[in-house]
Amino acid sequence: MKLSVIIPTFNSSRTIHLVVRSALKIADEVIVVDSFSSDNTAEIAEKEGAKVIQVKGSRLIARIDGSKIAKGDYIVNLDSDMYFSENFKGFEEKVIALGEITVGKGLVHKIMSIDREITHKKWRENLDVIKGGIIPRMYERELLLKAYENIPRSLAERLNAFEDSVIYYEVMKIYKGKVQFIPNAVYHIEDDSLPQFIRKWYKYGKNAKLLKGTKYEIIAKERKTRPGLTTSEKIKLLIPTLVKGIPFTLGYYF
Repeated sequence: MKLSVIIPTFNSSRTIHLVVRSALKIADEVIVVDSFSSDNTAEIAEKEGAKVIQVKGSRLIARIDGSKIAKGDYIVNLDSDMYFSENFKGFEEKVIALGEITVGKGLVHKIMSIDREITHKKWRENLDVIKGGIIPRMYERELLLKAYENIPRSLAERLNAFEDSVIYYEVMKIYKGKVQFIPNAVYHIEDDSLPQFIRKWYKYGKNAKLLKGTKYEIIAKERKTRPGLTTSEKIKLLIPTLVKGIPFTLGYYF
């Protein structure tokens, strides 16, 4: 089985060297799709051994265009702040969700660590296409390309929020098999300051307005709290839910 890793980037010079090095240890090819960064992201990625293409547009367009030139049997949609752990192995299905280990420092790191640890304990419930908090990142290439064909190009060109959820939604409309979950498969760097994190989620909310009036609107509206949680777990997730949810809601509705 050949594996391609697709990494959209924009001014990701701080982390891209680590991400590419990690991916090249396990993948047959690494494709960095850069949105014309103003820093040296593309140069670093190329120096580390990735194939680099530059595409003007959204993160979703980067994923789509990267997949079109990929040669692997499977594609991993990685972010530029994620890298593989030794647990990335044992592939059995055509759709695979990768459990994330939060790394970094500061308050945001603590908030996201709590969020992921609790959510991953209830991974079965959280693979729900509409309400779940775990979104697959690894797909059989042909299945993924078929799903991409069903996403309106006009939306794809602009969507930077919930793009992985939109991909999952379209995949599961044509795939009737099981979704595999691999625990602790990737590391996810979370070292934003709290103000940076809040601004990011506000921007996500603003961008998610693009989903209004589309078949994907239900994703933005229904994904409020993690499914399958006990009362105790909901209380523990109250701060992560509010820190992300309030700025997102402000951006989405106002």
